[in-house]
Amino acid sequence: MAAGVVVYDGDCGICEAASRFIRRHISQVDVMSHREYGVSSLASVWFVTFNGRYEGADAVARILRLSEKRVLRMSGIVIALPVIRIVARIVYFIIAKNRRRISR
Repeated sequence: MAAGVVVYDGDCGICEAASRFIRRHISQVDVMSHREYGVSSLASVWFVTFNGRYEGADAVARILRLSEKRVLRMSGIVIALPVIRIVARIVYFIIAKNRRRISR
């Protein structure tokens, strides 16, 4: 049984690449586009678990901590640290806001 569902923007090139990465490296989660999940649009990645829904950088940190690879797990732990988490949220927001332009 999956630890949760990663829901990404299926219209975004960066998000598509990230979803392929997650599928290859984190087998404990299911991955689907926002359309497959039944959502008309998405501003940031979601990680939906039995405990709730996490978005953006917080979702990324939780997803990475589920990896079989130590370096990815450690990255998730570092992203979740208090000061780093603030920076990660800002960086995520900037990238998410400009993802269509960056994806070209």
